[in-house]
Amino acid sequence: MHYYTINQNGIAEIKDFLSTAHKPQHFDEGMLNAWASAAEFQLGEGNGASIEICSFFSKSGRTETFTVSAAGIDAHAIDE
Repeated sequence: MHYYTINQNGIAEIKDFLSTAHKPQHFDEGMLNAWASAAEFQLGEGNGASIEICSFFSKSGRTETFTVSAAGIDAHAIDE
């Protein structure tokens, strides 16, 4: 069995996505880690490592979804 975390590559991917799709442009480390935690939660639920910006906060005015690539995810074995 494994659990998954978003690594520094994944956080950089999230930052790039947010800088192009999210209205506010400043994201500190704590904010990026919160987005990474949301992606980790999705992984724990058996989904892809995705995050979502609601339409109100997106530059496009539409809901925007982003999925972290495999290079942005680390797998950790759990001893049972």
